[in-house]
Parts: sequence; C-alpha cells; structure tokens
Amino acid sequence: MIKLLVRTPGHPLVTFEVTKRRIAIGRSARNDLCLDDPFASRVHAELRREGQTYWLTDLGSANGTYVNGIRIRETVPIAPGDRLQIGETILEVLSGVDAPSGMTSLAGESVREIIARPEMAISSAEPLPLAPEVFSVVDSIRTVSVGLAPEAEQSRKLLAVISQVSVALLSSLSLEDVLKQIVGLVLEAVPAERAFLLLHNAQGELVCKVACYRGQEPSEVERVVRISRSITEEVIGHGRSVLTSDAQADERFRQRNSILLSGIRSIMAVPLLVNRREASSAPRQIIGMIYVDNPMSAGAFTEGDLQLLTMVASVAAIKIENTLLLEQRLENERIKQQLAQARDLQFQLLPLVPPEVEGYDLTGISFPCYEVGGDYFDFIRLPDGVLIFTVGDVCGKGMDAAMLMSALHASVRAQAMTVASVAELVAAINRYLVETTAPNKFATLWLGRLNPRTHELSYVNAGHNPPLLVRAHGDVEFLEKGGIPVGILGEVAYEEGRLRLEPGDGLVLFSDGISESTNEQGEEFGVTRLVDVVRRHRELRAASLRDRIEEALSLFIGKARLADDITLLILKRTA
Repeated sequence: MIKLLVRTPGHPLVTFEVTKRRIAIGRSARNDLCLDDPFASRVHAELRREGQTYWLTDLGSANGTYVNGIRIRETVPIAPGDRLQIGETILEVLSGVDAPSGMTSLAGESVREIIARPEMAISSAEPLPLAPEVFSVVDSIRTVSVGLAPEAEQSRKLLAVISQVSVALLSSLSLEDVLKQIVGLVLEAVPAERAFLLLHNAQGELVCKVACYRGQEPSEVERVVRISRSITEEVIGHGRSVLTSDAQADERFRQRNSILLSGIRSIMAVPLLVNRREASSAPRQIIGMIYVDNPMSAGAFTEGDLQLLTMVASVAAIKIENTLLLEQRLENERIKQQLAQARDLQFQLLPLVPPEVEGYDLTGISFPCYEVGGDYFDFIRLPDGVLIFTVGDVCGKGMDAAMLMSALHASVRAQAMTVASVAELVAAINRYLVETTAPNKFATLWLGRLNPRTHELSYVNAGHNPPLLVRAHGDVEFLEKGGIPVGILGEVAYEEGRLRLEPGDGLVLFSDGISESTNEQGEEFGVTRLVDVVRRHRELRAASLRDRIEEALSLFIGKARLADDITLLILKRTA
C-alpha cells in the first residue's frame, strides 16, 4: 500500500492513503481523490494497482499528467519516491509507513473538505468504551450495599459481587459467554435455585438465551421457557421489577396454573434497560429480562435481594448492549472488507485504457454509487483491427448486480471472437444469461462493432438507453434498433442497426445514472439536457467532452446524492 503526499497551492498539506485497487483523481467531487485545482481536469487521471505494482494513466486531461517532470503518454508504473504533477498539485508517492507525522490523513475524501474524524480501532480483543452510566451504577451498588447489609459478612459478600461485576464489565467475551457470565453472577448474588436470561431477537420475540440451575454450569437453551404472562407483561410491558415471596398466595398469580402446578414459591424478575441516546421518544429501551425463582422447599426472596438483582441487571444490560454493538461493528467491518475485495475484482474487469484506433478518439469512465455497481463498459480490439465496444446496466445495485455484471462481461468477451453478426452475438449472450442467472435478473446492453477502415458501424440495442450519435453539423440521432434486455427470454431475435461514421461525428453511450440523476428539487437531468451539452461541445476531444458532461451533471445535481451508477463511453471519428 502507498500514500500520496498532496501539495496544492493555497491548501494545507495532506496525505491520501491509497486503499482501493483503483482510484480516480481530478477536480470532480465524484473522484476518489478530489483536487481543488483549477488546472486539473474534472476526471484527470487514474491510479490502479495490479499485483504489487501501481500504474498511473492520464485520462485525456487538458493539461497533462507528469511523472518526475515528464508528461506521460501511456500507462506507466510508479513507486515510492516518484513525484506526480496534476495541474498545479504535486503528489509525492510514499510507502505506507513513510507518511510524515502531524499531517491530516485522508482515505477516499475530498481535499477540498478536510475533516478530522478519529476512527475507533475495532478488534475482537477490544470491547467498546463503557458508557458513563456503568460507573454510576457501580457507585450506586456500593452505596446501597452499605444500607442493605449492616452485618460484616453480608457487606463482604456484596462487595465481592461488585468486584465480580466490575471484572465482567472489562472482559472481552463473545455474547454467548457474556450472557453465561451474567447468569452465573446472578446466582452468586441472590439465593435462587434457577435463573433465566431472556433477550429480544431480531423479530422482537422474547427468547431465553441462557438457563442455569444452581450447582450446574450455565447453558444455552433453544426451547421457550414457561414464565407467567403477567410477569412478562409487568417486566417487559411496563419496565417494572417483580418480587413475590409466596407465589402460591399471591393474588396476581392465583389464576396462573402454570406457576401453581410447578411448585414455585418465590419469584423475582427485572428488566434489562439500556439508554438509546439516538431515540428521542423512548430513550430507555428494554432489551430483555432476568428471571429467578425458588421452589417450595427453598427460602423466599427479600427486598434486599431484589435491589441487588436490579443493580446487577442494570450493569448487565450495559455490558450486553456494548457486546452487541461490538459484534455488529465487527460484522460490518467484515462485510466492508468483502465489499472492498469485490470492488477490486470488479474494477479489474473494466478496461484500464481504451485501445489506440487510428482515426478515432475514445474514452470511458464509470463511477459506482455504492461499493460495487452494476454498470459495465468495455473495449475489445479484435485481431483483424475491428473494435467491439459496449455499455451495459444490470438490474439492481450492490453485490447481486456486481455478480451479474461479471457474468455479462465474461459472456461478451467469449462471444466477441466469433464471426457471427452483432445480432447473433447479442442473442448468444442473452441465452447464456438466461441459462446461468436467476429468472428475475437481467441487463440492458448496447453493443457495437466498428470497422475503422471502412467506418461502418453495426449495433444492437438490447433495452439500453439509446446512445447519441452527434453528427459533425450538429444533428442528433438515437441508436435504438435491437430488442428486449438480455437475460429475460431464452430465444430472442434482435434487430441490427447499421450506419457510417463521418469525420467529426461523435457517439455518446451512457447509463441511466446520468439521464435519471435528480437534483434537490427531484427534477431529472434528462436526455434533453445531455443532448444540449453534447451538441454544444461536439467539436471537443472525447475526454474533454466527457468532462463537460460530468460538469453539467454536477452543477445540475448540486448537493443531491447519487442514486445510481454513472457510466460514459465516448467514441469520435477525428476530422
């Protein structure tokens, strides 16, 4: 891994950690590294890792990209010690351990907005920081214990429980072990024969997680524990503790045969309450309960027992909540790492640079709105010089879309080498997707085959946004011939379109992430605005036209959030 020391005139010195396989660099906010440099193009350059080597590519910028003072014309390797120049910005390449101390560090953030956000390290050996309430609960336990037990022996016992609770708070255990530890502490704190710890599951049902009988080790249970409904309603419904010294004579349970028949004499139950600071209406939420009881042959619980159990439950609730949050954060971190790996693999499928085609100017770029996306574009140069180029958009977003995009990429590459017509080629891709993907998965696809010697273009539009063909004199045509999206029906006959590209003509392929992007008022950018931008700047090079489209889209969207992937592929026949 490398870092970039970013020196932009008039801005603080910052470091940028290159954590992705591919990063885009430029003036647009959609880049991974956004530079506040008026001499940088909106989409200026791309840095990509292949194995252990990092490669830098200029993406057709107006003012060029320089490595150690030399303007690069092709993809070049870079290494620690190299100096890159983009506009007036100098990027010094550092190894992952060579970043100077005291610098603001960025990872995928804009250099325009340097915001210090300390991150908390997450590991399975580190619990989440304890909430302030923990210490107040422990203090209250100590205070109450003095009033509850004037006898020296009882005071010693209470202080021993407090000590055990404090140790439990500092331990780093799995949720299963934490729950067992809590139930064990409960049986040490109060003279109960049985103890149950119940928590709400994801569906909101109260489930017994741990059961323990005195003299036995706490164990997980899967069955539903029979507890009086009136106790559950009092504890879970109203958040109140329950104590009965004689369940047989208690009027509240006289009609509850489940208790009368079980021979239970004394019962205590307390709620597990946690503070949810983000909840405005009900900041204290009940996540479960602790229930203990004694049979007829054992002693009855006292008010002192209930107060001690309540305080242990207060501490236990905080510990359980912290453990749940830690496990969730670890799970989120695992998912994040998997998404990063999927993103890296997906970027490998996109072309690093467009091929050199005599008489033509090409560019392509894609910005996913999530970690991974469903947009796809490709350039394929055949041995006879023919160019196949394509843009696709898989239904949905995220991981499912990325997997289907990979299947689409493989199918296009496999079929491109055949001698079939474009219509037959797309029909074969369609059959492959129908046979290998779920019935509700499909993709729109535009695929063209260009003979650069004769300038003849044949294409099929399988349900994709019709590309814009802008003639040199300003007329605009939409390339619509084709059929339905690929992956829906097994046997489809696609219509093939044919045309000839003249000097100065330009072809703009795009995904609906551009035309359907909305501003803060909910208004779509639309195809009409895209046509206007392309027509006004039709004489520019492909990369410059790409920047004008991206600029117009950014100005229109404003601060609104992107809701879909954005992909552009531009092909121009040079005059």
